[in-house]
Formats: sequence, structure tokens, C-alpha cells
Amino acid sequence: MNLLRVPVEGLVSGRLRLDLRTSKYVARVRRLSVGSQLRLFAPTARCEADAQITVIDERGVEVLVGPLCVVEAGGIDVRLIQCVGKGAKLDAVVRDATELGVRAIQPATSERTVVERSSDAVQQRLSRVAVEAARQSGRSDVPEISAACDFDRALRENRRETGLILHPRAVRSLAEVVIAAVGHGTSFDLVIGPEGGFSDEELAAASALGYTAVRLGRTTLRTETAATAALGALIALCDQVSCDSLPEQ
Repeated sequence: MNLLRVPVEGLVSGRLRLDLRTSKYVARVRRLSVGSQLRLFAPTARCEADAQITVIDERGVEVLVGPLCVVEAGGIDVRLIQCVGKGAKLDAVVRDATELGVRAIQPATSERTVVERSSDAVQQRLSRVAVEAARQSGRSDVPEISAACDFDRALRENRRETGLILHPRAVRSLAEVVIAAVGHGTSFDLVIGPEGGFSDEELAAASALGYTAVRLGRTTLRTETAATAALGALIALCDQVSCDSLPEQ
């Protein structure tokens, strides 16, 4: 049975009163009733538990929470460095990256970035997008989403082992570089440019810091499409190499 998954911060075993917003979602939007089962998860604490609704009243919904289960981060360690795009494009990138299992997201400003002013409101919005994406995808944690910073700082701080920067005219393919690296159990930085792409100076700076320019296919993708497509390809390649390296039964 697929239980309704509901994010809850401060998740503990025993009796728990859900906040009013979550209570409304459970009782009015999803129309669950007393006795219904659901699964609660705490995105930042990386834990989850099954629960049963015991009370629905004017104060909201009360549940009886079972034992907590700590959820280990799975898959490969990928940090997405995404140059900020126009409008709600970053929201779409955060949603898709969360569903694909990315561990961290670093928004960055580059020469051709149309800057969205970084603020607490922006961080809270992106956090909500990530939590909802985690709920829908069955993930029990969310990626760490950092405040936007400049391109050079994004590449220098919190580095993963293998740095990749997507560019449509790169000599090497994403597949070539990933297959060569993943056998060593590596982690990845994946850098995606803004609508106008990277300048030659930015590509040179990334190369000097050890990032490898890679191409994905033969077309130039929109920034939000590029992030999702490259992440999907990276994960699939790592999974394939890992499966190929398993001994035959």
C-alpha cells in the first residue's frame, strides 16, 4: 500500500500534533480520517516513520507516530552548481534535482546571469520546492541549498572530487569523463551555465581549477533543461558502471 507521505519537522515517536497547515492538507485536501495510516518524514533530519491519525478536531490533526527510521543518503554524491536563470527557472531546477537525488545545490551568478536578488524569501521558496519534490518522489531528505554566490567562489568552495562544466562545444563527452572517473568511487560537481552560456574567461578559469568541459549531445539546451538532462545522464552512467563492476553470480 502506498501511504501518503507528509513532511514534518521536529518528528518524534509517540503522539504528535501536526501544525495547522499540515493538518489542513491531511484532513481537508487529502480527506484522510481517524484511523488512516500515513508516512511522515523529516527532510532536514533524514528520518521517517509510519503514523496513524488518532484525532481530527478544530485544533488540527493528531497522530500516533511509530519508531523513527534514519534514512541514509543514497546514490552518488553530486553537487549541482547552477547559474541563476530568469524567472522561476531555478525553482524548476531545484525540483528536478531533488527528484534525481542531488546532495547539494549551489546557485551561482556569472557574467551573463540575470540576477535574482538573494534573500530569505528566495531561500524559503526554494526550500519549499525541494520539500514538495522530496514528498512526491519518495525521497526522505532534501539537498542542501546554499545562498547564491559568485561563479569563482562556487567553484572553489565545497569541491567534490571530479568537476564537470557543461558546454556544447566541449571536446570531451559527459559519458567519456564520467565512465573514466566513476570507477574510483568519485563524487561530482556539475556546473550549468545561464541562458547566455559561459564566457571564454569563465571556461578558462574553471579549467584552471581542474574542471573538465563536457558536452551532452549535439544540441544547445536551455539552462533548466540542461541541468535535468545532464543530471539524469550522470546518474544513469554511474549506475551502469557500478552494475557492470559487480561480480557475476
